[in-house]
Amino acid sequence: MAKGICTLCSGNCGIEVMVEDNKVLSVKGDKEHPISKGFTCPKGRALPEMLYAKDRLSCPMKKDENGNWHEISYEEAIDIIVEKFTYLKENFGSESLAVHTGEAGVRKQFSGHVRRFGQAYGTPNQSSAGSHCHLSKEMANKMTVGVLPSADYKNSKCIVLWGYNPMNSRPSQMMDINKAINNGAKLIVVDPQKTYTAKRADVHLQLRPGTDGALALGLIHIIIEEELYDKDFVEEWTVGFDKLVELVKDYIPEKVEKITDVPKELIVEGARIFANNKPGNISPGIAIELLSNGFQTARAISILQAIMGYIDIIGGATMSPPPPLSSLELENVKYNREPIGKSEYPLFCANYNSAQANIFSDAILEDKPYPLKGMMIIGSNPILTWPNVNKLREALKALDFLVVMDNFMTETAKMADIIIPGTFPIERYEIWNGVDSSGDGIVGLAPKLIESKQGISECKFISDIAKGMGLEEAFPWNSDEEAIGYRFQKIGKTFEEMLNMNYGYKYRTFEEKKYTKNGFNTPSKKVEIYSTTLEKSGYDPLPIYNEPAESPLSTKELAEEYPLVLSTGARYLQYYHSRYRNIESLNGYKSQEEVAKVKINPQIAERKKIKDGDMVKVESLRGSIKLKAEITEDVLPTTALISHGWNDANANELTDNENLDPISGFPPDRALLVKLTSL
Repeated sequence: MAKGICTLCSGNCGIEVMVEDNKVLSVKGDKEHPISKGFTCPKGRALPEMLYAKDRLSCPMKKDENGNWHEISYEEAIDIIVEKFTYLKENFGSESLAVHTGEAGVRKQFSGHVRRFGQAYGTPNQSSAGSHCHLSKEMANKMTVGVLPSADYKNSKCIVLWGYNPMNSRPSQMMDINKAINNGAKLIVVDPQKTYTAKRADVHLQLRPGTDGALALGLIHIIIEEELYDKDFVEEWTVGFDKLVELVKDYIPEKVEKITDVPKELIVEGARIFANNKPGNISPGIAIELLSNGFQTARAISILQAIMGYIDIIGGATMSPPPPLSSLELENVKYNREPIGKSEYPLFCANYNSAQANIFSDAILEDKPYPLKGMMIIGSNPILTWPNVNKLREALKALDFLVVMDNFMTETAKMADIIIPGTFPIERYEIWNGVDSSGDGIVGLAPKLIESKQGISECKFISDIAKGMGLEEAFPWNSDEEAIGYRFQKIGKTFEEMLNMNYGYKYRTFEEKKYTKNGFNTPSKKVEIYSTTLEKSGYDPLPIYNEPAESPLSTKELAEEYPLVLSTGARYLQYYHSRYRNIESLNGYKSQEEVAKVKINPQIAERKKIKDGDMVKVESLRGSIKLKAEITEDVLPTTALISHGWNDANANELTDNENLDPISGFPPDRALLVKLTSL
């Protein structure tokens, strides 16, 4: 039995793997792991099924002029890619190529290699899943408190899960949450759906999708009005509190109820519970980002937490800097052009030295701001995970050259010119990090437990392309092991030393209120309620609320034809975005048609004469999909909910990439208008 780390998602759960003759027989949780403590989810336990799935890609493939696939050697694939990338650079400029890593690459070693290749090649158009996940709330928190904090659930007296359902998206965290609840902690859930966790909450604020910002300002109003905030912290460690008082004065409970559909009594109760049960913390999920006002919503939630003084304390929101590893970024890189999105979303692109992938379609189809001719996509399935897929599909078809690296023939891979089979966790070495139950930072090295007979190391693939293009100086390592060893140099550890540490290396011991020594990592060294950074860039320096771009209040005429507010992307424990839906055991051995559903309230069902399990058409301004109806009291009568990631019921046929958040460029996937038709 070998010890390893499951990196299928960013939970990094410890696992014990039964290996015999280079084959994985079983996977179970490692009870001695300091973070996951023996937990592993259905995805981790299904790892053997993924590794040996019949439809797993097993060799590089090339598409001919008739659209037929042919197996080719890895060497031939590299030669073709090198030739095409060279052609693009010589004829259209290095900026004509975009390189993208998806959710499968988040915090993975190969994502750094992809960025490094982009820099060496000379393209500013490096992007990641961060174009529509995590980075908007991270940037909002950085501009407010200097870092995106982590919640210390175990020691908390009030936990707020805001647009975040860890039962399905990070179930290992539920162990500490449950411990806190058993020790008397209060639980507040903000979610348009009555999830399992919401039903356990002391207060469930079931709001209209997209109105999170108004709710946050309403909670702040009550806390200020009743003088429940931490006066000493606010006076010494914040700037702009007086302007916040002015901003929220009109967000009285009656007004917030009209906007959010949350009863005013619950709003008041939620504010008082959060303020009177110290210490507390808020965990904002991706739902609060995927709005046309998502960035400022994240700022409002961050400020709500900060004015209570819940920052960097035991049981609060702890400041957890990432491990200080040696960077894979090249120094002194100069590009001929700005990244796509820099003129529209300058703060986002500058903060992450990245392009904004949500508007790549404009560059491909309309040459805005210049032509994008080629893409390399690794560990991502944009056809099922990016907004406005109808436009995106047209754009990918128009590319001169598309390379996709993945484990399976995804909807995006089907559009490629060249496909390269990738690896799974335990087929490659991988750096992981996390925070243990004491708040200490841990970084570790997940071992490679078997040699892949089908997949090719993502880092090797990138390195081989670079060397084929004469960029070997940027990739001086002769193996994945050497490259990973380089990353650990900054913490004074070797590859071998890290490999022998099954449970990682503790790089930071938790210390409360570190800001009292050097201040917060903001220009003022304080919590910036009023952000001069935003002001200088032409944005509102306060966390203002704007209605969703499509809503019953902002687009009343449209709402007459499309009366339901749709939220897409609710998580399921057995999947991760569009991944693993081909794994039979995770689907319960059912077809996609049987599993993909839209959740609607019984009132809507009665009005439309829809029975549970009936096929319905859900339609927005951008497109329509057909799927089964699930009739449930768990959603409001004005709301519909759909999970994303289904090939045959693709929620992104409905979503929008026109009304993007003005600061981050994130799409409004969680709040758009649709209509429902019985079939």
